[in-house]
Amino acid sequence: MKKFLIAVISAISLLLFSGIAANANGVLLEYDGGTHEYTGEFYSLVVKNQLINPPLSPIIFNDRALVPVREIFEEVGAKVSYEGDTQTIKVVGDNTDIKLKINDNVAYVNGKKTKIPDNVVPKLISKVGGETKTMVPVRFISENIGLDVEFDSGDGAILIESDDYKLADENPIVTPYEDTYTAPNQLHVTDVSYAITSTKTARVTVTADNSIDSYEDFVLSDPERLVLDIYGASLRGVIENQSVGAAGIKMIRTGDNGERARIVLDMEGLQTYSVSQTSDNVLEIVTAIKLPEVAPSNTSKNETSYSPHSNDDKLIILDAGHGGSDSGAVGELNGEPLYEKDLTLQITKRVQGILEKAGYNVSLTRTGDTLPSLTERPAQANEENAALFISIHINSVDDNPEASGTEVYYATENNDDGYGITSEQFAHNVLTRMLKYMQSVNRGVKSAEHAVTRRCNMPAVLAEVGFISNPEEAYLMSTDEYQQKAAQGIAEGIIITLRNITMPE
Repeated sequence: MKKFLIAVISAISLLLFSGIAANANGVLLEYDGGTHEYTGEFYSLVVKNQLINPPLSPIIFNDRALVPVREIFEEVGAKVSYEGDTQTIKVVGDNTDIKLKINDNVAYVNGKKTKIPDNVVPKLISKVGGETKTMVPVRFISENIGLDVEFDSGDGAILIESDDYKLADENPIVTPYEDTYTAPNQLHVTDVSYAITSTKTARVTVTADNSIDSYEDFVLSDPERLVLDIYGASLRGVIENQSVGAAGIKMIRTGDNGERARIVLDMEGLQTYSVSQTSDNVLEIVTAIKLPEVAPSNTSKNETSYSPHSNDDKLIILDAGHGGSDSGAVGELNGEPLYEKDLTLQITKRVQGILEKAGYNVSLTRTGDTLPSLTERPAQANEENAALFISIHINSVDDNPEASGTEVYYATENNDDGYGITSEQFAHNVLTRMLKYMQSVNRGVKSAEHAVTRRCNMPAVLAEVGFISNPEEAYLMSTDEYQQKAAQGIAEGIIITLRNITMPE
């Protein structure tokens, strides 16, 4: 393997995993009925000489690598299917079929009972708030269906059928806030959004930063999914997984492999679809499903119900601090005033977007430039029987432009465990995840009797994202990228906490 492979693969890994580098350093994964902090290694993956960017990257258990089964083995021509309740996975190669079960170290290779080495079992794993993937031991399956696997922790890469792998760029430029690896081409998919147009129709819009010259669409089955490949493109700043749960679209997934960007719609009941190029840089997918038969005794002829939430119905209240005549703290950006009320609303709406796309139930105390009172905000949470409340603010201090960092407050008057978790624990969850993404100064979890938190019945916290009085932080908090990092951290802190909430009778 050429010497530059180590450096380039490591650089790619750094970008693919959002600045986490080879060591996961506290990435949250959900499996076996709980949330776990994964601190092992992440590896780049090359299949048939192509760099693969799967929805969930290879991870290590008991010194063995687990990989997402469908994305990897369908790339080499194997067929992947599920039996029964999806707990049994079947991988079929040219001369071999393998059956495995989730959390079972016994597999069947061409019908013969075989133990998986080192007790490395298939698992259902997801990133917090993301899509659940079936992860399987890569070497066990690869070698049994006749694939060559090279696994070198020193290189930070797993290579399957990839002896002739060549990198197009020996000296990639690594920038600190880039979300994904940028392939050496000039076309990037920059946005994938959707609109539910009726109970059975939807529209997905794919936007690029340049003209789209070559694309292909097709349908795969078992499970049903609609695939759009845009050739010569890579992803830039696109949400990896979007939970939809309406009009037959279960999930929208994205990925790239250096040659093409792929958009996958996980479907149920797809009847027809069309893909059209509405402008040089925009593709539009329109889908329609066949609605299930509805029993006439209880519902009208054409009535059916789709829930937009894939998770439970526990309500999250998001409170954007200040608003209306109360600007909050005031900073300066490019000679113009920068208002706390604007930044808090922008970040709050980003948190809302992340949570709702992951299937959570969200309500906002304000959606525009209004000013709910300090009594009305917690009253809304109490009246709506919310599970969690978070108020988002921007800090400021007079005569000290060097002050910086992130802190989260809770009220001691509202810190019992009647909901299964305390406000202080909630504050720690939020701060930990914010710091992970923002890399800001840790100012800690603190207590203060803020009116909006102490008047809540449920666990409640107030997050100070950064200092508007600090010119550097004021600039960062005005950027889309940094706001998204703050929002991602807040959302993950909420999700972790919500897993432990038990609503009182």
